[in-house]
Amino acid sequence: MSVPSDAAEAARIGSALERLRGQLGGPGGPGGPDGGKGTKRGGRARFGIRAQLAVTAVLLLLWCVPVGLLLNRTDDSVGVPAPMVNDQRDRTGLVSDRVRRALNEAQADLVSTSRLVDVADRAATEKVLEDALRRHTRYAALYVVEAGGEVAARAGGDPHDWSDEKDLPLVRISGEGGRKPVLQAGAPLPEQEGVTLAGEVRVEFLNSLLKRPGLGEVRVADAKSRTLAASDGFLAFEELPREALTDLVRAGSVQVGAGPVENGLLVRDGDTITVAAAAPFSGGGVAADIGWTVVSWQNADRFQITAYEQEDRSVLAGLLGLAAIVVCLGWVHLVVARPLRALATSAEKLADGDLKAVLYPTYHDEVGAVVRSLELIRQQLRTRRQQQTRRPADPRPGEPRLGAGGR
Repeated sequence: MSVPSDAAEAARIGSALERLRGQLGGPGGPGGPDGGKGTKRGGRARFGIRAQLAVTAVLLLLWCVPVGLLLNRTDDSVGVPAPMVNDQRDRTGLVSDRVRRALNEAQADLVSTSRLVDVADRAATEKVLEDALRRHTRYAALYVVEAGGEVAARAGGDPHDWSDEKDLPLVRISGEGGRKPVLQAGAPLPEQEGVTLAGEVRVEFLNSLLKRPGLGEVRVADAKSRTLAASDGFLAFEELPREALTDLVRAGSVQVGAGPVENGLLVRDGDTITVAAAAPFSGGGVAADIGWTVVSWQNADRFQITAYEQEDRSVLAGLLGLAAIVVCLGWVHLVVARPLRALATSAEKLADGDLKAVLYPTYHDEVGAVVRSLELIRQQLRTRRQQQTRRPADPRPGEPRLGAGGR
């Protein structure tokens, strides 16, 4: 019988089967030409099935990795059409106008409520403030501030300081050094000199106005380019993440491509292209002159540009190839490699004389058929060993052999 030489596990199984045949009285048995030693396993090193799976995985990775990481990669030559930059600018302008109108409406609500406030009647004033706070969820707190800065009546959260300096706008920001900026709006009380009805607009309300699909990240920045509100989380009064965005907020217009695109910008960082736009507050109302700007930006790969779509398909093909490699080779390892290695170990133990361990097939396949055959061989060897143990020993010379009637 020839010993297989295509894999380490197959060679081990073949060598063990050859030894088992000798133990069962075959050509390699005690009466055979080799004295029952059977065929020994060759000394030449062989690669096991796990090594073959590793080589196969490397060869497949050499295909899928370049496809996902190198094929159809974009570079600086990829351009973003001007209409997409213009669309980013126009939609940013709409968001800016919406935020400005919301602040104007907040201040207008305070003007309407101020006509109902009577500082002399504190209980009635607080009831008016509580009713207004319940109707308008944009406010976190409402309070009446006297000329000296003292709070005459309040509703909602804890009030912050309100300054009545004439050069300060009626819509302002405060709270520097805190966890979140404090957006305040005020309305002087009619016929009550130095008394102001102040309201604090919730930052969450302002953030909700900035969330627009397809616009990327949107922030409200003050005249110093510090963040006051954002669509996706921020730190109070933090700087804009890129210097180019700060320059865009301050300058208002830059050069893009062959000509200027007002309030629009393309930012290149290696192979990444970012489309940004800024829209300062403009129009009417008390919020028009506070110097705030809405700025937005997003990666150009979110647009339907052919180069980026091809890059996405290449990355998808690479990921699918990687997933197929993991699934297929993992399945082969679990269903074939592990049972085959366990079979080789069991066959060698059986050939070495271990007849106690019962062999059960893991799967009903070719490997499982060999396991069942080894179990039959184990049963035959165990039966033969039991018969040899029960055979009576030969009598000593001079002793009578016990017959049917002897004692």
